[in-house]
Amino acid sequence: MKKSFRKLGLIGAGLWAMTEEKINETVKELIEKGELNREEGKKLVLEMLDESKKQKRDLEKRISEKLQDALSKADVINRKEGQELEARISTLEEEVQRMKNKEKMFFK
Repeated sequence: MKKSFRKLGLIGAGLWAMTEEKINETVKELIEKGELNREEGKKLVLEMLDESKKQKRDLEKRISEKLQDALSKADVINRKEGQELEARISTLEEEVQRMKNKEKMFFK
């Protein structure tokens, strides 16, 4: 029973969504029922919290990858490309201003 619960708890779907409070509450109930002793309970809480964190990181990574993929397919520019375009525009504006200044000097 203990091993089955541990396996179910560690690899169960949706563990990433369990809060620390809920994990503690669940383990406390198992201790009160006598299905776990305190030491096993502490170890199980730590394992479940660790697994929960791993699953959250994995989910965040997958979401990030999907967003990056969607953005690349949407044909939008990224920050670096935007900054490069701003620099090019600035250079062109400066060149236009120089040309205007030369024109004013020539036609005076």
